[in-house]
Amino acid sequence: MTTEHKGSCLCGGIQITFTGAPKKNFICYCSDCRKGSGHLGQFISQYDSDDVKVTDKDSNLKEFVVTATKSGFPKRKQYCGGCGSTILTLPMKHNGEVAMVRPSLLDSDFSQFAPNLGIFGDVKTEYTKGCETDEFF
Repeated sequence: MTTEHKGSCLCGGIQITFTGAPKKNFICYCSDCRKGSGHLGQFISQYDSDDVKVTDKDSNLKEFVVTATKSGFPKRKQYCGGCGSTILTLPMKHNGEVAMVRPSLLDSDFSQFAPNLGIFGDVKTEYTKGCETDEFF
């Protein structure tokens, strides 16, 4: 039996379902993910595009194409036009066959999607130089 994972954007206008286990779970610290998430990095799971279904009854799904990428290939970032939540990224390096989904959109426990890899960690280190790790306030 294949497991389905269901979630939605913040406003609920877009539903997402991903089927089965991800190929990878990671945190990306590149500047695109930093700016897109409003944080130091973005929590991402990699799936085959065929295993991801987006339901958008009200045509809220919008797309922004990032052309200046480290790989040299554009990536299509899809988001909700109603609330701004990033839904998924389609890196064109993989001809649209790979979907990078946000497990934080799941409606239930996403602990099984804990990242086990970080990419662009050198960028994270640059942003956090001098930060104390035990107490911030």
